[in-house]
Amino acid sequence: MNSGLQRLKKITKNRVESIRLLESALNKKDFIDYILIYFSKEQILEEIDFTGFKEKLSENEFQQLHYLYHYPMLWDILNSNNFSTIDASNPIKWISISLQLIMNDIIQPYYLAYVDSSKNGKNNIIEALRLSEQGNDKQLFNVSRAILRRMFGAIQERGKKGIYQDIPFAIAWWKIYLTKEISKQTQIDEKTLYEYFNTNPTNYNELIMRMSSKLTVIADNNIRDGLLKYIIDKEITNTKNFKEIIRMIGIESSWRAMGSLNYKDNQKIIESLVA
Repeated sequence: MNSGLQRLKKITKNRVESIRLLESALNKKDFIDYILIYFSKEQILEEIDFTGFKEKLSENEFQQLHYLYHYPMLWDILNSNNFSTIDASNPIKWISISLQLIMNDIIQPYYLAYVDSSKNGKNNIIEALRLSEQGNDKQLFNVSRAILRRMFGAIQERGKKGIYQDIPFAIAWWKIYLTKEISKQTQIDEKTLYEYFNTNPTNYNELIMRMSSKLTVIADNNIRDGLLKYIIDKEITNTKNFKEIIRMIGIESSWRAMGSLNYKDNQKIIESLVA
């Protein structure tokens, strides 16, 4: 499985394979056949049972799952698989889920091809192939990367952070997980946390990036929860301010054992740092 993943990661700079990927993404059967060049069908589908998700999605819905409607379904199905944070950090699990979404007609493969503000996947593919025929491969590689980013995140250019920031279903799962964990200790209403993460995506990305880095202490539950309680209470949305607070926490934690304190104490420390 891992050898197939490593081969798939590398096609984002291979013109011939990128063309094959884009052409296949215009058709369900072709796309499934292409991905199964890299993986055993039996093994990849055995990774997780995602057949319980039966809600057919529009392209817009796939790009931005709704926290009141789609999130509970996603959480319940993955919970029934005993899905863990280790699973949620594993690109193979997300390939399996993505493939099942396409096989079960929940999404179309070209949904995966959205790039930044260019949200129409099919148009992106057609335009990238057209430009490539004219000798311009920049968009070809951009869209190729986009498809793999939405499938499993961890392409060569993105590394592990792509899992947390690029896969719509993974983004949703991590938001649910973080929301439930933070709410459990701080009693912040889950809806409030969902709305904060969804309306402040840059801050969410900064948080998840810091949490997944070994160089910061934000992954510590007591520090993380103290930070979010302060951020929510003070209604801090500005990304520059958000990053600065995290920077100050990093400096403070270099000499003070903030992880050994409860979230309320850490909230007070953060408030004193910002004052």
